[in-house]
Amino acid sequence: MTETEILNLIESSIKKGNKDIESFFITLHSNLEKIISIKDLKRMIKTRIIEKNIYFIRHAEAMHNVLEQKYKGDFSKCNVYDPVLSERGKEQTLFTMEKLINENIKFDTVFVSPLTRTIQTYFLVKDDINKDAQVVITDFAREVLSYCDKNKGKKLSLLKSEYKNNNFNFDYMTKEYWWFDLGEQKKDELESLLKFRLRLALFILWLIFRKDKNMLIISHSHVFANMQNKGIYNADMVKMSNKVLLNKVLETL
Repeated sequence: MTETEILNLIESSIKKGNKDIESFFITLHSNLEKIISIKDLKRMIKTRIIEKNIYFIRHAEAMHNVLEQKYKGDFSKCNVYDPVLSERGKEQTLFTMEKLINENIKFDTVFVSPLTRTIQTYFLVKDDINKDAQVVITDFAREVLSYCDKNKGKKLSLLKSEYKNNNFNFDYMTKEYWWFDLGEQKKDELESLLKFRLRLALFILWLIFRKDKNMLIISHSHVFANMQNKGIYNADMVKMSNKVLLNKVLETL
């Protein structure tokens, strides 16, 4: 058994997508047990996560955030399809850039949610991220999927076309079923809280077994809240607690 074998199993599940995340997780669990005991796997996870420096940036203020503040929680007036950043949001990233400069971290990989507001946030801060960092666009880092238009995004084929001149890795976002056209309603595409948590647990497990030491995630408030058990402001950057991330993974194994 090698750590590479474990990583390959995890990545095979990631690349298949997570429409059936529960069955994927069960299959992954079963396949892992064939090459390593769960006790030894947990021991390996605890050892590997110590070496990781995982940072998180929440996207800057987007137009749905502006409307939510204006209409005080009346979400019927705040439901903007795949919203773009506000002008204030663009200004907020100045503080993020300052943090990146002060931290001076040589990130190995940046994981970006494929929604417009996170990709725009990446472009605003990218000049302060080392140019050699791999940029992975993955739906495992995206917001919880719901009927809200703000959490619907462009189809994968459109994303690839729009960003074809950028060095983005789309290998870990290969399924069209994640995406909606404006106004489309699909009951079977919604994520339950269990599926959302399993998705993030698999995402964390993936980060742990990757060779990368320094990683940055550009994502959303609910993703951070479920990975760290606390909130985060728009455009803020924080180093994630490895202890909390560890517990999130171990409780699913």
